[in-house]
Amino acid sequence: MGTPMTSFDAVIWIVAILSLTAGALALVLSASIYVRHRDAGTRLSALVGGGKMPGDILETMAGWAERLGRRLVSENAPAKEIRDLLTKAGFFRPAALYIFVVVRIAFAIATGFVFLAWFGLTNINLGIGVILSVLSYRYALIAVKYLGERRARRIQRELPSVLDIILMVLDSGVSIDQCLHYVAGVIKGSAPTTAVVFIRHVADLDSGVPYDVALDKLGQRLAVDEGIDFANLLKQAIFHGGELSVSIRRFAGDLADGRLALARDTAGRRSTYLTIVLVLFFVPVLLVILMGPAAVRIGETLVAAGHRVHSSEIRAK
Repeated sequence: MGTPMTSFDAVIWIVAILSLTAGALALVLSASIYVRHRDAGTRLSALVGGGKMPGDILETMAGWAERLGRRLVSENAPAKEIRDLLTKAGFFRPAALYIFVVVRIAFAIATGFVFLAWFGLTNINLGIGVILSVLSYRYALIAVKYLGERRARRIQRELPSVLDIILMVLDSGVSIDQCLHYVAGVIKGSAPTTAVVFIRHVADLDSGVPYDVALDKLGQRLAVDEGIDFANLLKQAIFHGGELSVSIRRFAGDLADGRLALARDTAGRRSTYLTIVLVLFFVPVLLVILMGPAAVRIGETLVAAGHRVHSSEIRAK
């Protein structure tokens, strides 16, 4: 058995964990601020010189994690599934799979070590620590799925307004390339999630990626059925001809009708849930109100009968 922990030891552990947490948060916030506000001249000089920017801690750590992850991960069906989940969650970097695998393993191991350091190394605690590590390892993938579902809902909310803007720009007579360049810049405030995908699509086209490959990537990054249909619609109009604005207007109308039907279906399910809540919370109260007086009378009758039986037994003695 381990040595019992005194109150002083507990205070030391609490202070240490709080200090580590505050330090980690400060490091993450500082790194994010540094990444967002890097000097443009330093970035330009690094690009011209062909070297990496000095002091980029996040990129260095990501590089280490990528190299380690490439040794741990083999390209198989589970790895492809995880890569698809990361893409749906908005992680488009090619090395996202390898970085995620390393972070996932490190998080699971750290969870077990923190539990053992806090509660002591015993046989029972060791088993609990292993269970927590396994649960943490599993929860990391569940968290990625949850992020992907949230991102899909945001894109589904943003896509109708984006299609309206695309229609207005196309009706002005510009080409599809100019339209996508313009839309990628103006939807940053109203549709930030979709804007990131369009900006990456424009960057792919500017870097010389073929149209069909760029449109396939656009559908994969949108990661919703409506986005894939939109990318296929653009591909069909570009490679096989056709009036793009008419097709997009029809597609936008179908999308709006689908969203309206989904809203009605959701409202119908909510009313069902409300009925269940009413049954659970109001029916017991109604039963108490209706059956309470009868139960009280039955109880009084049984008590009176018991008194009479007891009195008759006493007289008989």
